[in-house]
Amino acid sequence: MTCYITKAASHIKRLPVLFILMVIVAFSACSKDDSGSGAPPMVTAVSLLDSTKVDSTFTGALPGTMILVTGQRLDGIVRVSFNGLEAYFNPTYNTSTHLIVTIPDKTPTEATDPDVPNTIHIVTTHGETSYTFTIQIPPPSIAAISNENALAGDSLIIYGSSLWLIDKIVFPGGREVTSFAADDAGTRVGLIMPALGEDTGRLVIHAKYGMARSDGPLNDHQSGDVISNLTAEGETGEKPVFNWAWWGANRTSDATLFPGTRGSYLQNIFGGVGVNDGGWWNGNRSGNFNDVPLFTAAVMTEEAASYALKFEINTKEPWTAGINVLRLGDNYAYRFMPWSGAANSRFETKGEWRTVTIPLSLFKTAADGKEGTGAGAVVMGDVLKAGGVVAFGYRFITEDAPVEVYNAAYDNFRIVKIR
Repeated sequence: MTCYITKAASHIKRLPVLFILMVIVAFSACSKDDSGSGAPPMVTAVSLLDSTKVDSTFTGALPGTMILVTGQRLDGIVRVSFNGLEAYFNPTYNTSTHLIVTIPDKTPTEATDPDVPNTIHIVTTHGETSYTFTIQIPPPSIAAISNENALAGDSLIIYGSSLWLIDKIVFPGGREVTSFAADDAGTRVGLIMPALGEDTGRLVIHAKYGMARSDGPLNDHQSGDVISNLTAEGETGEKPVFNWAWWGANRTSDATLFPGTRGSYLQNIFGGVGVNDGGWWNGNRSGNFNDVPLFTAAVMTEEAASYALKFEINTKEPWTAGINVLRLGDNYAYRFMPWSGAANSRFETKGEWRTVTIPLSLFKTAADGKEGTGAGAVVMGDVLKAGGVVAFGYRFITEDAPVEVYNAAYDNFRIVKIR
């Protein structure tokens, strides 16, 4: 018996995926099986199962992709595998000419096994076949960098995903690093920070399947992004970007207390603070800065999510309670408490400087008298004063738990465009 497809079928690529499946199954069901007795199957093409791309064939795809395998004598499939990993398939979507199947998420790739065969292998009741098909990996992505202001020779860790098959890592000034150590999961890469001089810019990872850029510049401690690096005119270590209001914390340049930074920084050290203590003005529990004209008026209408507050922190003691209320302007705040949700409710950098990144859209208004718990900032005008002026400071408070001891340092407060 032979069936004919009407003119409407010529527009199949415009129709939903489920309709495509129905047409494939129905057409194949009413076509006489011409597989031939005992003849092996054959794959002629693989295409993306997409209503707009059904005619497009390709030779590689990412794990998790649903694909349409086209060929001859494909009926009676009992097993289909990708690089040796068996995949589930619905027999309803297996005909003599087609197979619809999803590439398993955990399919081996050359990222974890350089000797993978890069094949689809199909076993039927009347034979088997292999088809060359590359299981690709996603492009690399950078989630965070341990210390964006690390000194030359310091250890640096890049966190992210798909950090595999990296050719080189390029630092500001075009400095290329090809010596690094990546974990098998593709989630982190460790290396030694090269000397950058005064060059500032974004780190770029070059890998086989794409590139990734950091969301902010490295070595950014004395640029026009900086609210304060705590270094005053006439002091050494870096170009001065002071803007400190001279109270609330200990400003020091003692490199023996918190090694690994340039110039001066702030130290907040206190203890014995009971529950529900909002007296941030007492006992070394704040950081206060002068207003800084950092942006042009045109920035006021840009999305707050496109910018982030960044700074470096270094803890001497584990931080287990209390809230550092970071404030922008008079109405928006972020409740910085990295211990919340951390393992054992403890945050610590173990004497090393770490970069913190907080998108400005996470700064919120007050709700029910509590800062930073209301509506989030939408545009930059919400968190800036007129004309693009930054009014920034931070205040330590406690709520339902006391703080026995707190000893940490802060440096290089800056606002950068992250996207």
